[in-house]
Amino acid sequence: MAQTPMGDRAEATAEAVGAAVPERTRRRLPRAAKRALVALAGLVLMAASVAGFWTTAAAFDQRIAVAVAARDLPRGHVLTAADLSSAEVQLGDVPHVAWTADTPGVLSGLAVGHAVPAGSLIGAHLLVEPSVGAFGDALEVVVPVDTSLSPSGVHEGDTVLLIDPGVAPSHQQPGRRRSVIRSLALAGFDGSSMRLFVPPAEWVWWRALPAELGAAPMVLPVPLGGDAVLLAAALDGLWAAGHEAAIAELSPFGNDWRAQAMPGRLEVITSLDLSLAPSGVAEGDLVLLVDPGAPQGDTGGGRPRSVLRAVRLDHYRDGKIGVWAEPGEWVWWRSLPERLGAAPMVLRVPDGSDTDAMAASLDEQWLAAWKQG
Repeated sequence: MAQTPMGDRAEATAEAVGAAVPERTRRRLPRAAKRALVALAGLVLMAASVAGFWTTAAAFDQRIAVAVAARDLPRGHVLTAADLSSAEVQLGDVPHVAWTADTPGVLSGLAVGHAVPAGSLIGAHLLVEPSVGAFGDALEVVVPVDTSLSPSGVHEGDTVLLIDPGVAPSHQQPGRRRSVIRSLALAGFDGSSMRLFVPPAEWVWWRALPAELGAAPMVLPVPLGGDAVLLAAALDGLWAAGHEAAIAELSPFGNDWRAQAMPGRLEVITSLDLSLAPSGVAEGDLVLLVDPGAPQGDTGGGRPRSVLRAVRLDHYRDGKIGVWAEPGEWVWWRSLPERLGAAPMVLRVPDGSDTDAMAASLDEQWLAAWKQG
C-alpha cells in the first residue's frame, strides 16, 4: 500500500527522534563530586612534581667535606690542628681545601695571610709560609715564655694570662710586684716560646718585653669556662698583698727605720730564736744573745751553748732585731746565723741583774751539761 507524503514525513521524524534517545538512561555526577575529583588530581600532580624536583636536585648535589676555621684566626696566625675543622657544603667554583684525615697535618705550620672568621672556608689563596713573615705590614717576633706557673703544661690555642714575673724586694730596691699584663690565645707555641706576626708598633712592644721585665713573661692558662678578667683581678690582688708583705718583712720597723741611717753605717736585720724566752721579749728589753751550741759528735766536735753578748733591743719586732752597724760590726751580725748554724737565741735579763755574772753562771751550767751530754 502506497504511503502518502504526510506518512513519509511522520516516519522520518519518528526515526530521527529514535536515534537521539539512548538505549539506557545516562546518570550524571553531582557537581560537588566533580570538584573533589579535580582537587585530588591536583594533589597527585603536585606530589609528582615535588618528587621529581628532589630526585633531580639529588642528582646535582655535589656536597663534599672541606676545611673550615674552627675559630677566629687573626692575620698571620700559624695554623695548628686545633684551628681546623670540617664541614660538608655545595661549593661549585668557590676556592677551598678538601678535608681528609691528613688535612690538619698538612696545613699545620702554615700561616693565614688574612683574618679568617670562625666557620669560613680555608682556601689555598689564604695560606702562606710563616718564614715569609709578610702579611701587609706584619713582622715576625719570637717571644720566650715561662710556663713554671703551669705544672700541667700549656698548649697551642689555650687562652692564657700573660704575666709580669715581678722582682722580689730587697734591702737595695723595692722590687716590683707580679701582675697580669693581658690575656691572649697562645699562638705559634712550641713549648717554650711564641712565634707571632704583628704590626710594627706591637712588634716593638713584644721585642722589648723580656728586657723590660728582666725575664721571660710567664703564662697561666685560664680554666675552661673561666673568666679571664675576674681571674686576673684576683691574682693581681693576691700578688700585690704578697709583695707588700715582703717589703714589710724587709723593713719591719716602720718608715722611720731607714731615716735613722748614718754615714758609714750599714743595715742588718737578724732573726732571733725565742725558745729561751717563753714569755717573749719586747722592743727596749736588755737580752743576752746566746749561741745555741751543737751536740758532741756533731760536725766539728760540737760546742756548748754560751752567751755571746748583751744586747739592747732598740729596734725589735716580730722576732727580728735591726741594727745600723759599722762595717766590721755589720759583717759580724750578717755572718752570725751561718756561723752558728741556726738563729741566735735570746734570754731576757731581769731588771737590776748583773749581766756579766748572769752570763758567767749560764756558761758554766751549759758547759757542764754539754760535757755530760
